[in-house]
Amino acid sequence: MKTKFLPLFLGLAALGLATAHPASAQNRDREHVRTRTGTWQSSRGGSGIFSSTTTRGNGQLQRQGTWTNQNGGVGTHDYTRSYDKSTGTGTYSGTTTRPDGKATSSQGTITKNANGSISTNGTFTNANGKVSDVSTTTVKTADGRDTTGTITGPNGKVSNIQTDVTHSDGVTTRDETITGPNGKTYTRDATTQVNPNGTGTTTVDVTRPDGQTNTITEQFTVTPPPKS
Repeated sequence: MKTKFLPLFLGLAALGLATAHPASAQNRDREHVRTRTGTWQSSRGGSGIFSSTTTRGNGQLQRQGTWTNQNGGVGTHDYTRSYDKSTGTGTYSGTTTRPDGKATSSQGTITKNANGSISTNGTFTNANGKVSDVSTTTVKTADGRDTTGTITGPNGKVSNIQTDVTHSDGVTTRDETITGPNGKTYTRDATTQVNPNGTGTTTVDVTRPDGQTNTITEQFTVTPPPKS
């Protein structure tokens, strides 16, 4: 069963737009660089390696990454976000190129609202060049953040996004759901644990609207390790 909003959700997730929290962008005087390298394996037989470098500082976030699949194909991901804490505004942009050469991209604006929530408004361009409008609102919770939003496709039909992130004892859970115009859902639930020495594991469970599932497990090392 083919689902039209599935490629869109995958693209948003790859760009970090279905999960990223613009409110975490802060003006920091010191630049901080962190790398993550590791391996991945899926329950459907896929496997490979990946690496990413994230640079934060002075209201900027830049993330560059690559991944290689079991056939030697290489994909790349570049994402940039800027945020001015004094004005409560910013921008984001990103591009993901798959091993087959097809690319998706996204760009938009970030605004902090009077109630402290963060809104984003932008566009997502899929591998076929079709453009969708994406809007989200994120609010902080006691142990994380909740994001709701909409995707308006080129045909005017609307899908809904829901992302809930929680942090507890060094474990981060990220539950994402997208509901299409026909009411069918696609879910992606991720659990990440990073140990004091910088090693860690992420498990991602994906369920498609037709009930098919896929589990992706990542083993990685973060450098430098997180501060305790």
